[in-house]
Amino acid sequence: MAQRPSFDMSRVSTADRIIIGGALLLFIDTFLVWQRLCIGSVCDGNRIAWNGDGAFAGVLMGFFAILLIAGQITMATGGSLPVTIPMSTVMAGLTVGTLLFGLIKFLLVVANHAKYGAWIGLILLLAIAYGAYMKMQEQKAIPPAPGFDQRTGP
Repeated sequence: MAQRPSFDMSRVSTADRIIIGGALLLFIDTFLVWQRLCIGSVCDGNRIAWNGDGAFAGVLMGFFAILLIAGQITMATGGSLPVTIPMSTVMAGLTVGTLLFGLIKFLLVVANHAKYGAWIGLILLLAIAYGAYMKMQEQKAIPPAPGFDQRTGP
């Protein structure tokens, strides 16, 4: 009988915890008020990240955040992808997508009556970026495989 993958908190690095926590809070933040929509002197209500200016970017940011959380949990449980793409490459792409579309959404909103949700979102995007930077530094610190001479190759 095959062993079921289990979640082991010791397998999750500090960088991964920052990324998971930031992405989870960012997804929750997408439901807070990001913008007050005003045309001239008429204001017709508040908008969350999923609508208002740059709605496409808010939707993509939310989807990338969900996929980022799912991917990090999959890595923590020891899962892998059925394709030959390394999981670290997929996670880097999801992180970049979350940051890119989050910044686009923030920049489009901040020019037109930004509210507290947009500023919280910016802080969370910075936290995710910091976690990704820490992850990149961790991967640089891993020593080369034994039997590999950097000057001559394998």
